[in-house]
Amino acid sequence: MRPRVAIPLLMLGILSVGRAAAADTSALPSWLDLDVKAMVEARLALTSGTQSWEEGGLGKVRWGSSDGKAGVIARPEGAVVLQPHFGFDWSGFVHLQSTSQQRSAVDVVEAYLAYQTPPASPFGVQIKGGLFFPHISVENTGLAWTSPYTITSSAINTWIGEELRTVGGEATAEWRPDEASALGLTAAFHYYNDPTGTLLAWRGWTLSDREAGIFDRLRVPAVRIIRPGAQLDEQALTEEPFHEIDDRIGYYAGAHAVHDAFGRLQVLRYDNRADDRDLVHSQWAWRTKFWSAGYTSPAWLDFTFLAQAMDGSTTVITRPAPRGPFVDTRFWSVFGLVSKDWARHRVSLRLEQFGADDRDTSADDNNEHGTGITAAYVFRPTDRQRLTFEILHVASDRPERVYFGFSRKARETVIQASYRFFFGNGS
Repeated sequence: MRPRVAIPLLMLGILSVGRAAAADTSALPSWLDLDVKAMVEARLALTSGTQSWEEGGLGKVRWGSSDGKAGVIARPEGAVVLQPHFGFDWSGFVHLQSTSQQRSAVDVVEAYLAYQTPPASPFGVQIKGGLFFPHISVENTGLAWTSPYTITSSAINTWIGEELRTVGGEATAEWRPDEASALGLTAAFHYYNDPTGTLLAWRGWTLSDREAGIFDRLRVPAVRIIRPGAQLDEQALTEEPFHEIDDRIGYYAGAHAVHDAFGRLQVLRYDNRADDRDLVHSQWAWRTKFWSAGYTSPAWLDFTFLAQAMDGSTTVITRPAPRGPFVDTRFWSVFGLVSKDWARHRVSLRLEQFGADDRDTSADDNNEHGTGITAAYVFRPTDRQRLTFEILHVASDRPERVYFGFSRKARETVIQASYRFFFGNGS
């Protein structure tokens, strides 16, 4: 059965089992409470004529063309989130998804066990272990790591959804001196994120709501350095983003400050500490490190304002100067989003810029610069339904497109409509 045909059947089956398990609480042990949330979505998109990266091109949006012509795409998608609560402040989290572009019909996005001290204490600790997103995003706060503001994530959070995941442990300590403020520190170690940076260097930034599962493979464009006979032709044309190559531990550490009058400010340093000279099963280890900062406005404002910025670098095969690495790319992106919510309506506007600087001497040209504008309107007919209309426009300049037979500059516009149905406590 083809994935896009199996999606509705699989999601309905999972929903039926999950709802039955949630409803029949008498069948569960007294120490176990199971919370089941789910989302099923119908998507319609009018695409531009640019060949998307999913089709082997260097387009910047999820839904593009394979023949250079604009078209209409209809897709069903779905997600299920299971949250068992075990008592003694322990809980679990499992996030499953089914989309038309992933490798398997159902994949695992997150699965972890967590411990959190009671909220009444002024000093709190949370510990996680398993597979999960590092707390970087300020916009993807909805069910199944979706955004309540738009359909499409920013370039920063698109990349996080595709290539970045913690497989390891994380600890957060937070001090709450009063009801209005909090200060926190986070530290984590992780494995299985060595290929992180592959897409940022050879494909560049993109904008979509695609989240890679642990069994997924992401398409790598055939840039000059990995074509047959080139310097790095051992690289496969697909990336396995959650792969351990060098048996080295990566880390990230961050801090956040919250105040009811000023909002939330967070900063994080990430370094996967990969040995970028290692190759396993046609996958290179990339040394990827970055700084991320984010801001969320306080709740008392009549509107919501979000801002996020990221600056980092990724390398493959580090060599002594003056030759330098085979691939050395600095990447950066920043966005601001403003949103107004009233009654059953929400309107949002996001502006962003992104870029990459190619700092090596290899043949492929990984330089790029782009801007994105996203406008979205959300209408909630009921508490468990959400209709979203979105217009996304991306203008970008990437010289490597010339060697694919395209213009180095591209303007892509996607118009989307999404109808989401929520089950359980999801919204």
